[in-house]
Amino acid sequence: MKKRVKKVISIIGVIVAIVFAITCGVYFVFLHRYSGKNIEYAWSMSDAFEINQIGTVTKQKDKEFVILNLADVQMCDLEDFFHMRTIYNELLYLVRETKPDLITLTGDQTWSNENLISLTTLIGWLDSFKIPYAPVFGNHDYGNELNSAVASEQFCCDLYEQGKYSLFKRGPSNLGSLGNYVVNIVEDGQIYKTLYMINSGYEDTISDEQIQWVKWNAEGIKSYNHGEYADGVCFLHKPLPEYELAFENYILGDNSVEAVGDVNVHYSLFGSQQNGFFEQAKNIGVTDIVCGHQHGNNFTLKYQGIRLTFALKTGELGGYYEDDKVYLNGATTIAFNNNATTIDSHFVERNKFHI
Repeated sequence: MKKRVKKVISIIGVIVAIVFAITCGVYFVFLHRYSGKNIEYAWSMSDAFEINQIGTVTKQKDKEFVILNLADVQMCDLEDFFHMRTIYNELLYLVRETKPDLITLTGDQTWSNENLISLTTLIGWLDSFKIPYAPVFGNHDYGNELNSAVASEQFCCDLYEQGKYSLFKRGPSNLGSLGNYVVNIVEDGQIYKTLYMINSGYEDTISDEQIQWVKWNAEGIKSYNHGEYADGVCFLHKPLPEYELAFENYILGDNSVEAVGDVNVHYSLFGSQQNGFFEQAKNIGVTDIVCGHQHGNNFTLKYQGIRLTFALKTGELGGYYEDDKVYLNGATTIAFNNNATTIDSHFVERNKFHI
């Protein structure tokens, strides 16, 4: 009898192994590098600006508007498949705690070449929250190397654009990358804030075309905003060089650099190389820039009139920083109320949702 049970168990084990092997084969052979829709849209500075092409989200009059930023969630189909509930529980907790009007994601929502199940799952979660969300790409979202993943850049765009509550747009195809778009926060029919969503993921610089495109949008919005630039917020993955300059000056005691809350820097601040984006941002009314990328950094430093926020890494999986003093896991909120801006880090304790 015992031998028969062992034999049955062995047969079941073999069947499971075969099914698993076939599944992996289908996944890697037939789905790998799925290309998605190839939509060509060449932008030019001479194009006519149309305000109705900009996505919008509404701010209730005289009510605080809260943005919840999720940075570097970093899900992987294979390694995190059995831990996805842990990630979901943390996201749900952060949404319930902060009650955001908008969710932004500053790149690396996935982190490996196995990204299809992860991204599809994440988009499903975001839609279930019934809150508008606006993601940008990082340097792992469609592969550890450019377009080496199961879901390519184009296909990731397809998935995000299909999201029920997604504000994502793939944007022009001639900026060096996809996923560059703009969102206006509107209050009482007027532009309250403009959000510039920038793909800085796989390149060391923000391209000249991206810079010109941002300026073009700012000028266009200005013409609908009583001739004034709207207060702007830039969301991107990699930090600009000014993040490092601001931190160095802060450490040296430069009183012109103002820290908003605690300053946690445990990794390199290297990200995008100098390219003039910061100077352009100052000229078009940008008040805040938010990035992710290095999981061991979390701060807000006001530098040359712009608040530079290194958003808190979200999710206890996929790499985080911890020592005896700090555990960097959670999310960052940016709250607007009339002319005031409040930036907070919402820390999640170690293993709070681990399954």
